[in-house]
Amino acid sequence: MTYNSRTPRATPGGSPLIPEEVQRQIVQSVEVESAALNLLPKARMRRAQQRIPVLTQLPVAAWVNGSANLDGRDIGLKQTTSLLWDNVYLNAETLATIVPVSQHLIADLDYDFWEEIRPKVVEAIAVALDQAVFFGPAPASWPTPLASQAVAAGNTTVAGTGKDYLDDINNAMAAVEADGYDVNGFWARRQAKAKLRGLRSTTNELLYWPDERPSGNGAPGGTLYGERIYFSNAGLSGFATGTSANYSLICGDWTMGVLGVREDISMELFDQGVITDNSTPPQVQYNLMQQDMVALRVTARFAFAMPNPANRQNPTAGTRCAFGVVQQKATGGE
Repeated sequence: MTYNSRTPRATPGGSPLIPEEVQRQIVQSVEVESAALNLLPKARMRRAQQRIPVLTQLPVAAWVNGSANLDGRDIGLKQTTSLLWDNVYLNAETLATIVPVSQHLIADLDYDFWEEIRPKVVEAIAVALDQAVFFGPAPASWPTPLASQAVAAGNTTVAGTGKDYLDDINNAMAAVEADGYDVNGFWARRQAKAKLRGLRSTTNELLYWPDERPSGNGAPGGTLYGERIYFSNAGLSGFATGTSANYSLICGDWTMGVLGVREDISMELFDQGVITDNSTPPQVQYNLMQQDMVALRVTARFAFAMPNPANRQNPTAGTRCAFGVVQQKATGGE
């Protein structure tokens, strides 16, 4: 990330903001919402670290074997069992960005500049959060990203290995079910919509039902196998075309992940202070007072965890995961 990026008054990128006799509203795309915030359960954190006790060994029961004594009572001994717990931690990490802008630019505009850009800055937070949760890179205190955990557990289906795309998804769901979980939702790259729209049953009925009226909230979707499916429009690296290391769709039991929220997104506007880079020693890039600038600072603190509690379907933690992925073909695409 560069430290000397700002919105100046007069450059090829800034000049379109200078008002002429044109419409007052900037034409923008619909804001992208965070899939992690929409799909995963959220835990409000009161501290920077929160402990989650996780059951790692289940109790067992056994039949009582023994003969009866002289008065007919069973003298067999009942066996004991044990329970084991381990700790999984939610570690809150800071996600932030700063938008420095020339005061002269703002003075020359005939609309509320900050109202126009605030949604896009929030969108940047959402995209960065999803990238860390699902694909990485993530903060060092966080667990392995969700998609990588699914791959490590063997819950991977390569697109094109089934008889059609729906069969590929079904195979990914089967891997999740073999680990003791039921799929209750899907998240896919936007290009998967075309594949799903073309699917029909043997009697030519739709198998994927898109929303009749998209909500316009950046999370278009529908239903697949009776469960909600969302599509990403964020351009995340894990959904990019061109390599078999990327993914087409993620399915799973979304209750098995936890997104910790230590602080909601906050915004502060500064007209004094300096902005430095990360060189040694740090170099001042902007002096807000001296350069007639203001800066919008946006911060939030999130944590992520996948507890992976023990279940009877698959007692082995290393091969157990509540999520499965459909991986793209080696030649790219679905």
